[in-house]
Amino acid sequence: MQRKPFKKSHKLRNTLIAFLAFIISVLVIFVVLGRNNQTTAKNNVSESTAIKKHKSSKKASSTIAESSTSELTASESTSVAQAPVAASSAVSSAISIATNDATQTPITDNTTTESSVASSTASSVVEQPNVAAPVSFGKWSSATYNSVSIGSATYDQIRATYGAPTYMVASDQLYATWQSTSGIKVSIVFTPTGDADNLKLIASSKMQTGLQ
Repeated sequence: MQRKPFKKSHKLRNTLIAFLAFIISVLVIFVVLGRNNQTTAKNNVSESTAIKKHKSSKKASSTIAESSTSELTASESTSVAQAPVAASSAVSSAISIATNDATQTPITDNTTTESSVASSTASSVVEQPNVAAPVSFGKWSSATYNSVSIGSATYDQIRATYGAPTYMVASDQLYATWQSTSGIKVSIVFTPTGDADNLKLIASSKMQTGLQ
C-alpha cells in the first residue's frame, strides 16, 4: 500500500511548533543570563562597599593612633661632635663606668588623685571612688623632662638630678632609659665629646613617652 505524503497543513503546524520552541528556548536563556548578571552585579556592589568601609575604618584607626602617639610622645635632638679616635680608650672607660649605673628596676609611678564625683539618682546619691592615675615617676615629669638641656647637660649632671637610669645600652654612644612601673619612660642618648683629658658624655637626644 502506497504511503500518502504529509499534508501541507501538517508541515506548517510542525514548522510553527519548532519555531515557537526555539523562541521559548531563547527567552529562557536570556532570563537565566539576566538573573546571573544581576546577582553578580549585586555581589560586586556589596564587595566594593565592604572594601570601602574597611579602608575607611582602617584610615580612621590609623589617624587615632597617630594623634594619640603625638600627644604622649615628645622628642628633641641636636648635633654633638664625637670625641676623636685618639680618645677611644677614654670613651670606652667612661661608657663602661656609666653602664654599671643601670638599676634594671623600674621606678615607682607618682600618682594624682582626682576628687570624688557625686551623681544623684532618683533614689540615692552614688559616690564614685577616687581615681588615681600616674602623671610622673620618680623625679621625672613633663616639666623636668623639658628642663633637660640637650647639647650641654652631661650624664653626671642628669644622673645626680634624676637618679640612676633603669636601663643602659652602649655602643659608640650611651643610651640611657628611665622607666616607670607602668611603662612611662624618658630616654636620653649621650654622645662622648672632648679629648682624653677632658671627656664628657653630653646629652644629644632625648625622648619621653607618657608623661603628662
